[in-house]
Amino acid sequence: MKETIFEVLVYLFEHYIDVGDEKVIEQGKLKLELLEAGFTENYVDRAFDWMDELTSLPSSSVENYIGQGPIRIHSEDEILRFDVDARGFLLFLEQAGIIDTTRRELIIDRAMALGDAILTVDHIKWVSLMVLFSQSGMEGHYSQMEELVYGDIPFELH
Repeated sequence: MKETIFEVLVYLFEHYIDVGDEKVIEQGKLKLELLEAGFTENYVDRAFDWMDELTSLPSSSVENYIGQGPIRIHSEDEILRFDVDARGFLLFLEQAGIIDTTRRELIIDRAMALGDAILTVDHIKWVSLMVLFSQSGMEGHYSQMEELVYGDIPFELH
């Protein structure tokens, strides 16, 4: 059995990202398919809740936000959950202009909502991709993030 919300979300994203409006899949059928794929009902339901919360968040305007922004001080809970490389990767995304402070906060919120004890660079890559996909006007930023997720560009904190 596959045992995390994160695994359910990645499976959904990889298998249903290209499903267009003409082929919208009913949630009950999708849930059944996920259960047949080996996910537990608890994690499937929690993944659907996670996605509902993500899509209910407002999408703010897109601006050119490359440059010096405010410094983010992580809370004690975030420091315990995000490993050093994950925090470094978030900073990298901001400094590269792939995300702004608003998207950074959405990514942190959605990553914390996964419930995983430790959040790694892989978690942040996928959550960032999902957040950027859910936000209107972020196509260019989404493409950059997609290259980081699917490309052969390793991220290492130096």
